[in-house]
Amino acid sequence: MFDSAEGTEEGYDPGSTSDVFDIAATALAWAEDEQVAEFGNDELTLSYEQLRKVGDLFYAQAQRRLAVVDERQTYKADGYTSTTAYLKHRFRTTGGQAKRQVADVRALREMPYTRKLAELGRLSSDQVRTLISAKQAAPEQFADDERELCDIAEKLEWVADLRNATAYWQQAAAAEPTFPTLEDQRNASYLFVSRTFENMVKLDGLFDSERGAQLIEAIRAATPAPVEGEPSTPSQRRATALFDLLVSDGERPATPTLLVHVDAETFAGPFADQYSRLRETNNEVLAKYTVDRLACDANFRRIVFGQKSELIDVGRSVRLVTKPMRGALVARDRHCAFPGCDRAPQWCDAHHIIPWWEGGATSTSNMILLCRNHHSLIHIGKFTLRGTGHEPRFYRANGQPIGRIELLDTG
Repeated sequence: MFDSAEGTEEGYDPGSTSDVFDIAATALAWAEDEQVAEFGNDELTLSYEQLRKVGDLFYAQAQRRLAVVDERQTYKADGYTSTTAYLKHRFRTTGGQAKRQVADVRALREMPYTRKLAELGRLSSDQVRTLISAKQAAPEQFADDERELCDIAEKLEWVADLRNATAYWQQAAAAEPTFPTLEDQRNASYLFVSRTFENMVKLDGLFDSERGAQLIEAIRAATPAPVEGEPSTPSQRRATALFDLLVSDGERPATPTLLVHVDAETFAGPFADQYSRLRETNNEVLAKYTVDRLACDANFRRIVFGQKSELIDVGRSVRLVTKPMRGALVARDRHCAFPGCDRAPQWCDAHHIIPWWEGGATSTSNMILLCRNHHSLIHIGKFTLRGTGHEPRFYRANGQPIGRIELLDTG
C-alpha cells in the first residue's frame, strides 16, 4: 500500500493512455448495465460512494494531465488562445469553472504534497481548493507548513472546519495589513500624460483601489491574446487594450481609415504588391497581411499619384461594412466565429471570406465576425476559412479541419 506522499502505490502500473481509457470505458459500460433499481439500500449507498471516489480519482489524474497540457500549450493546434478557452469549448463548461481548473493545476505545481494526496483520493477537490487559497494568502509560510496543513485536512471531517483552520493559520502567518481610506487614496491619485523626445506618449498614474479595480478589469477584458508570428509582450497588449477602450464606441472596435497611396499604373491592383502604405496620423509601411486585415472592416479612401508624384485623384471615403450590416453579423454570429472562441462582438472585426479587392461581396454570406487574434491568424496563413458566412469551415495550415472532441461511445 501507499506509504508516503513521495512514494507510489504498491502494484500500480499506469500503463499507456489507451490502456487507461479502455479500462475506464469498460468499467463505465459495466456500471451502465447494472440494475440500480434492484440494489438494496446498503449496496446502493456503497456503490454510489465507490463510484464517487473513483470519479474523484480520475478527475485528479485528468488534472495532472491538464497541467502538462497547460505547460505545453497543446491547445494552440486547434486555434485556442488559452487553456481556459480550450476547456470552455471542448468540455462545455463556464468561464469561471474553466479558470478555476487552470488556476488549480498551476497552483498545485508548487504544492507537491497536496497534489499527491489528491491523486490518491485522500483529499477532496474542495479541500484542495481551500489549501490553494491558504497558499495564495501566504505562499512562503505555506511552503514550510504544507505537510502540517495537509495532515489537519485529512483529520477534519468538514470542509468548513478546514476553512476555519486555514483562516486561523493565515492570521498567525502574517499580521493584518492596514490600508488608507478611500478618501486618502483619492487624494493621492494622479495621472500625467506627456510626449517624449522620440515623439511617443507616456502615461504615469496612480489610482484609488475602487477606480483602479475598474480600470484593471476593463483592460483585462479588452487585452487581446498573443498572435503567433507577431511577438508581443503582455505590457504591449495592455497598451493596445487601453487604446481600444478609448476609441471604441462600445459596439465595435475603432474603425481605421485606409489611405492607400498608389501610382496610377498599379491602381488596378493596390494590394498586389508585397507591401502597401497605410496612413492614419503618421506614415507607416505595413506588411501586406496587416493591411489586408485592416481593410476587411475599414473606411477606405484611395489616393492616386502620377509618375511625378502629382496628385491625380482622391476618392471619397467609403464605409465597407455599414452599421445595419454589422448588426446582422452580430445577431447571427453573436461572438467571434472561430471554433472555441467567444470573444464579444465589440472586440471583433467583420472579415471578408473572399476579399473585397478580389471581387468578394460585402454581404453577410461573405462576411463573418472574427476577434483580432483569430482575424490575424487567418490573414497570416495559420488557418484558412472556407464556405460562407452562414456555414463557415475552418482548417489548419496543413488542410486538416478543426474538429470537436470525440465523445466516449460505450454502446
